[in-house]
Amino acid sequence: MDFTERTPLEQGFAPVFRDHVAPALEKIETERLRRLATARKWLFICIGAGVALGAVLSFLIQGEARFIFALVAVGLGVIVGLTIRSAQANAWSGAVEQAVMPAICDHVGELQFSSTPTRDFPVSQMRALGMLGSYDRANLTDELRGTYRDTSYHMVEARLTKKTRDSDNKTKTRTVFDGLLFHIAVPVEAPGRILVARDYGAIGNTLSGLFSGDRGRGMPRVELEHERFERAFEVHADRPDEARAFMPPPFLDSLLAIGEDEGGRKGTKSMVAGFEGSAFYLALARGGSFMKMGGLTTSVTEMEEDLHAIFADIALVRRIIDRLHGEEVGAPA
Repeated sequence: MDFTERTPLEQGFAPVFRDHVAPALEKIETERLRRLATARKWLFICIGAGVALGAVLSFLIQGEARFIFALVAVGLGVIVGLTIRSAQANAWSGAVEQAVMPAICDHVGELQFSSTPTRDFPVSQMRALGMLGSYDRANLTDELRGTYRDTSYHMVEARLTKKTRDSDNKTKTRTVFDGLLFHIAVPVEAPGRILVARDYGAIGNTLSGLFSGDRGRGMPRVELEHERFERAFEVHADRPDEARAFMPPPFLDSLLAIGEDEGGRKGTKSMVAGFEGSAFYLALARGGSFMKMGGLTTSVTEMEEDLHAIFADIALVRRIIDRLHGEEVGAPA
């Protein structure tokens, strides 16, 4: 197995990969094959059991209902089999993480990774600031915590959901947010609370602020002399005049660049941000996987592209910090 360095962050990693990562991956390849065989075996067993149970039910039950019960039995077999397969895939991803991430974190420096984040990510503070809307369940995964340019950062992948009831009083789960959340330290404390929200137009903004209380869009609007920024965002703050001074035009250019270059295909429409005290909060609603490491059906010899993707995910937060420091950086490759 080889690793070809492509980006500045990867420079010097090829020998680390050759001497440490590749041997570790080769050692666990037999585990992947074993888990894949187990997953396939139980999937076939569960589907077979579902089909058998469906056949019995269709024989014992009279009328058209027997076909419904038979389909339900087969469906349950498929669900159980896929659940077992998912468990094997997750266990394999954990093994790959242990083989890969310590070496990558050591190479990058001042970086920690965990697929199961600690409970101290300030998602509740982001919600209180009006960035995330209302949700009742937060699933946080793939945590990066580190320091870059003497700036500490903490980021996670997040899926926030809320249970609702439809007109038939049936419970449904609605996804409120799916993407990346960032908590980045700022050297100068913000003057109070500041929300950088999406601009939905006059009517949409008014409706969004109706139930905000004294936070989020319920705070006074901050008028900014930056036409392009104002077309994309609407800023609210509890101390508007000080917030305006805190966000000069060059800084607004940097915030725009974050949304345009890091927000995926939605650009600035994927971005909401906020300031409170020494914290900069950022939410990027973007699709795609984050910190994905290997697959149960993929040999470890075919993992190079996944490793490049991991470095790209790490570089994302560094580009954001560079922009917060006022630097112009290129869009992601």
